[in-house]
Amino acid sequence: MKIVVTFKKASKNLLGPTLFIILCLFMTSHATAQSYTTVEGDSIYPRFYAETGFYFPNITTRLRVDGDRLGTEINLEDDFNFEEDMSVFRLGGYIRISPKSQIAVSYTRMNRNRQRMIDRDIEWNDTVFQANSDIRLKFNVNYFAATYRYSFFNEKNWNAGLSVGLRGVDINTSINAVFNAREFGREASVLAPAILFGVHGSAYLTPKLLARYSLEYFYLSVNGIDVTVVESNASAQYFIFKNVGLGLAFATNNYRLRDIPLTNDFDGKVEFGFGGFNLFVSARF
Repeated sequence: MKIVVTFKKASKNLLGPTLFIILCLFMTSHATAQSYTTVEGDSIYPRFYAETGFYFPNITTRLRVDGDRLGTEINLEDDFNFEEDMSVFRLGGYIRISPKSQIAVSYTRMNRNRQRMIDRDIEWNDTVFQANSDIRLKFNVNYFAATYRYSFFNEKNWNAGLSVGLRGVDINTSINAVFNAREFGREASVLAPAILFGVHGSAYLTPKLLARYSLEYFYLSVNGIDVTVVESNASAQYFIFKNVGLGLAFATNNYRLRDIPLTNDFDGKVEFGFGGFNLFVSARF
């Protein structure tokens, strides 16, 4: 069995995050002029940061599941009226493991499903769902991220360096139909991993205002395998209390995984993208 999945986000670019990091770099000169680590509760060196809140990604999705024959390509938003703008829970954190290194982790789950009567035949893993069938389509995604970051520049109020990270996109999709009193159902799932390399930076712009930025990228094209992954994240958080703050972030995630042998059962293609704002509560210890 072959599965082909296409996610593409709406036309959002890196202009906002780029302007954000330019501003951060400009203000870093002020941050390094004085030490906020002497102010109670304000330091770039807490051992642990935790973030939890709501993420508002914009998604469009194209899906095709193949068997021995090529399946039918489906646009989930146009063909099934799937949600394009979502509000989902997001959990993240940063753990300092040495004065110059840390691990960043995050998790997001995006579940969508829709039921409608189709107006054309759809072929899914060698099963043909005929026009006028009542179809229920499910498309669930679990997104995991873990990144190791090393700061080659490590001052009292700011740091910057390189990173290497592992991403996991766990996709579970199924289609069920009723036609002429007969029921049909097929499902498919796949875990698509990727390794990313990038840059990162953090700075206390004021004693209570912390800014972060990261940009990560991976590309590989060899023997018919084509992998491209680009991610960016820009955030600012203001600590209204000693250990508790409020934050705003903007993230973009773009995947293109083609002809990857994902499991022993099937190979597949994945193009995946989502992006949007994240409102969160943060804590530091």
